[in-house]
Amino acid sequence: MAEPKKDYLSSLASEIEKKPDSFKEEKVERIVKPKRSLDPKIMIGAAAALIIAIIGVYFLFFAPKIKVENFVGKTTNDVGIWAKENGIDTKNIVMNQVYSMDYDADQIISQNKKEGSKIKKDSTLIFEVSKGADPDEKIDFPDIKSMTLDEINDWISKNKLSKVKVNTVYSDTVEKDQVISFDLKSVNENNFTRGTNLTISVSKGPQPAGEVTVDDFVKKEVSSAETWAKSKKVELEIVEVYHDTIATGLVVSQSIESGKTMKQGDTLTLTVSKGKAVKVPQLVGYTKDQLEAWAANKENAVSIVKKEVYSDAPAGSVISQSIKAGSQVDSGTVLELTISLYMPQLQTNSREYLGKDYLALNAWVDDVNYRGASITAGAWDGEECSDEYPTPGQIISYHCMANDGTDLPHGCDRPLPLNAKIGYKKSTGGCTPKPEEPKEVQIGLTPLGSEAAMKSFCDTNKLACSFNYVSDSAKNGQIKVTKPDGLEVVPNDKFKAGDALNIEVYYDPDKLNAPDSNENKNDGTQNADEGSPAAE
Repeated sequence: MAEPKKDYLSSLASEIEKKPDSFKEEKVERIVKPKRSLDPKIMIGAAAALIIAIIGVYFLFFAPKIKVENFVGKTTNDVGIWAKENGIDTKNIVMNQVYSMDYDADQIISQNKKEGSKIKKDSTLIFEVSKGADPDEKIDFPDIKSMTLDEINDWISKNKLSKVKVNTVYSDTVEKDQVISFDLKSVNENNFTRGTNLTISVSKGPQPAGEVTVDDFVKKEVSSAETWAKSKKVELEIVEVYHDTIATGLVVSQSIESGKTMKQGDTLTLTVSKGKAVKVPQLVGYTKDQLEAWAANKENAVSIVKKEVYSDAPAGSVISQSIKAGSQVDSGTVLELTISLYMPQLQTNSREYLGKDYLALNAWVDDVNYRGASITAGAWDGEECSDEYPTPGQIISYHCMANDGTDLPHGCDRPLPLNAKIGYKKSTGGCTPKPEEPKEVQIGLTPLGSEAAMKSFCDTNKLACSFNYVSDSAKNGQIKVTKPDGLEVVPNDKFKAGDALNIEVYYDPDKLNAPDSNENKNDGTQNADEGSPAAE
């Protein structure tokens, strides 16, 4: 008997039943864990407090505060002025020099910190600085003779050719602004660089009518030639040279001899003396005496500026010079010399800074560091009380170390090496409390009024009072207080504990029964030790 025909869904269900369990639909049950109940206000408050604390600490101690400017196109001097105004040490500024076609020499090309960003005082700033166009870069040499004056000038400007000189001269054969000739110095066209000397002569067209006779200008002031050239419509070119015998400003030679003629508009070249050149020798290594001897020579008429720094070179010797050895310079040129002070000397005896305020030592360190000593000092040995040095901040002890922290074999008595360290211990004050100073007391009107009041005053203020009793019926009940020197004490006199006073107390013998032991006294007095009438 044939099985009843199943529909597609029924057959599919049967097929699924036959498959392994892994092919059947998985049942997913969600397990819900109980949630902890936290107060949202507490969580929000704690998070806000933490964020505020972090932000406060960051902006107080770590946030950079100096805003960086855009120095691109500016000079290194602009950077230096900005750094000084913002307290940035120039040691943290790095200038990398590169050749550039787009920026003139000493202009900033790029910077590692963006404009508007903020930095700290000790952040490193790196600048790329232009050295100008590379003088050794090869330049394609054009067909000069086919170029006009404007095209030559454009070629010079585009390639920044500082050693190319264009002379314009009159010519009857070459049209105006066309090249007459050119002259390459030392190289050929294939080896032409930006620093190659090139002179190009360009026509100014036909020479103007008229010729002039050249005067003799040798050993004359150049001003006379300038006046002549202007009146004769002649171009004048001045070339300065050093000369041992012809004074500064006088003409040494002229390109056209006197008596010969030249066309108006042509150029007369005058070589003018700059005076005798000063030849700068290798001064580095010169001793103090050698330098003084060289400077004393009138032929070495330069203006010497000295900068003294600490170094391991002998004291007074030259460490560096601003003008390269072998150079020839004008008279009066400034020559900067760096002179060695040798090593810094802290003291002349081993106790010189004991008891001094630590700020005095720090001031000495600042002074020598200004001149290159690179010494550091600090209270690395701590601080403690001291009866010997009771003023807070006094130096109790100190020692000198090399840069690696090891003590120097000779302590602080010998010159210190560069980068040395000085560790000291500071006083926090005296260890033993100072005894309290006796206070002054002032005698008023009341203590002088009676014996009892005076005794109380003496006891209270610990005064050494001696009471004497004097028989005097006229002054009965009065007292007289005197100092050891006999001067009478008056109200408002001041005394300290331990001061001595003599008190005379007057009594009437008729009203008092004096002791028998005092009946035979001739002067009518008795002291407090023998008995007081007041006490009876």
